[in-house]
Amino acid sequence: MKIRPNIISGAACAAALCLGLSVSAQNLLSDPGFESGGVSSAWTPVNGAEFSQNFALSGSWSMECPGPGGFAVPLAFQTLSASAGEEFDLSGFGFAPTAPGTGTSFGALQITFFSGPNGSGSNLGTVQTSPGNALVSNEINASSPTGQWLSLNTGTATAPTGAESLQAFVIVVDQNPTTVYFDNISLTQVPEPSSFALAGLGALGLFGMLRRRK
Repeated sequence: MKIRPNIISGAACAAALCLGLSVSAQNLLSDPGFESGGVSSAWTPVNGAEFSQNFALSGSWSMECPGPGGFAVPLAFQTLSASAGEEFDLSGFGFAPTAPGTGTSFGALQITFFSGPNGSGSNLGTVQTSPGNALVSNEINASSPTGQWLSLNTGTATAPTGAESLQAFVIVVDQNPTTVYFDNISLTQVPEPSSFALAGLGALGLFGMLRRRK
């Protein structure tokens, strides 16, 4: 059977549309590269975490989490709305100028859901970690390479029943002295709702083209 070139072209366009949508998911975080320098930023640094120009993957700023040891746990976070069943992925990069301390000492990303708005109520964890924990990315620890930016990713975190908000963290856990810098942090919804809608429109258009050709 001979396939018309314009039908093949339509199918290719639809496939390209779907591929493009999957690559360009919207980052839900504000100031993902910390380029505000801490001025009116959505990030809340605590326990000694601070905006820094010592090292940066891109731009001029990053988030420094200097842990002196003794579980000071420096971190920074953003809070967003979430609903039960929604899925998110938190990714970014971390940099350790010197090797983190031994023991329970590492830098990572983490995400957790709460039963109330704006991070209030009970810590529900995630569907993957419940009850009451956070889903944590791969770690930058004593065995990780130093002096280079390393990719971090939590994988999919699903909001449990009753979730109304989430918090996305960059964090250092420091049983012993550990400093990690973080940059280019991204929180995306998976799959992004608009991806389904636009992919569906592309599929409908292709179906209509095939019907007309018949």
